[in-house]
Amino acid sequence: MYSIKNLLVLMELNDHDDVVCEYVNRMSNVVSFESITFLHVTDNLDVPKKLVEKYPGLIAPVDESLKGAIQEKISQYENIQKAPSIDIQISDGVKLQTIGKFVREHDIDLLVINRSDLHDSEITFLQKIARSITCSIALIPPTIPENICSLLVPIDFSRNSYMSLKFALNVIKDQPDMRVVGLHIMKMPSGYFKTGLSYDEFANELQKNAEQELSLFLKENDIDPSSFEMHYKLKKNDSIPYMINRFSFSNQIDAVVMGSRGRNTLSAFVLGSTTEALIDRDQYLPLILIKNKDRNMQLWDAILEL
Repeated sequence: MYSIKNLLVLMELNDHDDVVCEYVNRMSNVVSFESITFLHVTDNLDVPKKLVEKYPGLIAPVDESLKGAIQEKISQYENIQKAPSIDIQISDGVKLQTIGKFVREHDIDLLVINRSDLHDSEITFLQKIARSITCSIALIPPTIPENICSLLVPIDFSRNSYMSLKFALNVIKDQPDMRVVGLHIMKMPSGYFKTGLSYDEFANELQKNAEQELSLFLKENDIDPSSFEMHYKLKKNDSIPYMINRFSFSNQIDAVVMGSRGRNTLSAFVLGSTTEALIDRDQYLPLILIKNKDRNMQLWDAILEL
């Protein structure tokens, strides 16, 4: 079963940290984390070597003051304080590389990061993070729902959607007030009219086929069909990311859980187009991207050996 044991929370030391910590606090109420690490990556410690040699105490006080600020922040959250292991780390370096290295070296399962800044540079950074980080990622918007009760899992019958579904079901297994909603989006082939069927008739055929695929998908992965709700939507003029957001709004969804890539994306470090588009647009719900950490780590090790 896909589980989250080691959590890494990126702290920016700004107002959005409150939203990120509140989300982690709520997650801690339904998921038993073994460790939570709060990481701040700063360039304030990038002091010329000669100045460090001249003033040996220059770096340490800054480091400790930042740790103190984070400790003061997280001390307000009761569920976070219940974690068996809590650590605060201050690192100096290029943010993307520093986070990636920390994730690999500390066996992190889930990175929690804010997505409050919608400038192009920040969106590009988030896309790079989502491509390169070996673990799963939770992107937290500027505001979060009052209660996190409904998790939406887009399902395309791929291995990645299986991991997303198992993760969501694992989250709610001891939470009677929570539910998982599956969504499969069907695409009408341009040559459907050659079958002699009308648009609506072929749409029915598409759904019947999708229902058969779902049945096989659940059977192969030993998932109880009654453990979640399933919905089917036919793609017309709207984009798939727009359909996911509209469905979420219409069905009181509180977070979206999906694979970082779809069934047609081969590389572990290539985002699926839907995932990338959801990162790019103004996402008002938490977006949790599930990755196969073990496979990604094997691929990373292979790259290092080249």
